[in-house]
Amino acid sequence: MKHPRIHVVGSSPRSGTTLLFELLTSCFDVGKVGSHEVSLFQAPSDIRGPYASKKPTDLVHAARVLRWDPSLHIIYMQRDPRDIVVSEHGSRPGEYWCDYDVWQRNQRLRSGISGHSRFLECRYEDLVHAPDREQARIAAAFPFLKTLHLFSEFEKVSQTSESANLALKGVRAISGSSVGSWRNKLPRLAAQLQAHPEMTRGLVESGYEPDALWVAALEGVIPDNQESVRAMHNVLRNKGPISKLAARIARRMGTFRDEGLYALGYRRAL
Repeated sequence: MKHPRIHVVGSSPRSGTTLLFELLTSCFDVGKVGSHEVSLFQAPSDIRGPYASKKPTDLVHAARVLRWDPSLHIIYMQRDPRDIVVSEHGSRPGEYWCDYDVWQRNQRLRSGISGHSRFLECRYEDLVHAPDREQARIAAAFPFLKTLHLFSEFEKVSQTSESANLALKGVRAISGSSVGSWRNKLPRLAAQLQAHPEMTRGLVESGYEPDALWVAALEGVIPDNQESVRAMHNVLRNKGPISKLAARIARRMGTFRDEGLYALGYRRAL
């Protein structure tokens, strides 16, 4: 029988997927697939017992694969999009990593699978404020997990890769200090709200705000229109409609190929 797998996806990059993945593989008895990020369609051949992997952008494939792979379990890392859009990756200090539209797109995808029995949503804010309580919730949802250490002991037992260290900006005790960091970068947030006015509705619908009163904090703030790293390095940047369509078709065909190979490997493992 195929061993159970947990694949961590995110509401967007910078949503806490690296932290959760390292917590899972350090504090539960699970094998690690890859040193940092691997596709949902990459399956190990040499791991015995439960294993874990992560790639923030793989939510787009999760609902489909959950339907036919009963060994797959998905954890969706949710985070306040205001903190996401002001977040910087350790490898690119001084540059914002991604924009609100990524979070918005994944929220729509999430709504289609949120009730699945092998889909669990974790909030970054809950994870960093009460890590052991969130660990217990994960263990209750996925009973095949065996606890080795408490999440609150992470910095003592972690063995992260260099890539993970960069994303985490170093291994340290879990802290909620980054929650609400958008308040320190209002010009960036003002630019994002200007580009995506639907953000106010998204925050209410996701439970991060009861109303739009928080926008008052941006009054008189001059927007910082610096482009995000993801926007600057988008392979379809400045491409025409035909080129974009061709790229989407090629990407979709690649996905079908990868999923087919993954399904073939799944059947062989049974």
